[in-house]
Amino acid sequence: MSKRSYLDKPVSRETLDRIFEKVRWSPSAANHQPWRFVVVTEAGQHAKFVEALSRGNEWAAKAPVLIAVCAREKDDGVREDDPVRYYQFASGLATMSLLLAVVDEGLMAHPMAGYDAPKLHTALSIPPEYHIMCIVSLGYEGSVDLLDERTRKKDESPRTRKPMAEIVSYDRFGFSEAEGA
Repeated sequence: MSKRSYLDKPVSRETLDRIFEKVRWSPSAANHQPWRFVVVTEAGQHAKFVEALSRGNEWAAKAPVLIAVCAREKDDGVREDDPVRYYQFASGLATMSLLLAVVDEGLMAHPMAGYDAPKLHTALSIPPEYHIMCIVSLGYEGSVDLLDERTRKKDESPRTRKPMAEIVSYDRFGFSEAEGA
């Protein structure tokens, strides 16, 4: 799902609408639905978006669709006794819904944190009270042969994850790293 090579093939508006119809139903605290997705497909706006990519994410310029996931604190579903910023959590849930919907359509997407936020705010006319939570490239998967050597090595490297015992504990919190802290 999070590969980096894209075909030079546009994604239809109908496909994007189907994807975002699924995303629209993502859960959020108090049903505030704080997420906003700025979906960029137009060539001029795409070029401005690409200028805001951080070094190391240049490969994303080939994606036909670039997305800025935005939210603002004002749209949070908070409780007075709880310091959690649920608008951030809800935006993450909506982004995961996006990634799953993209795969369901036979496409791929790659979320990133590597971007120049002020540049992207300006390029996409995002109001200052909105935080860019992440950006996402989206399109049809291309061959790794289309990537530069450094990026190709990343895509060809085996993916790793923490062992289950480090991330799942049943019935009570029981992780060795927390016990020693």
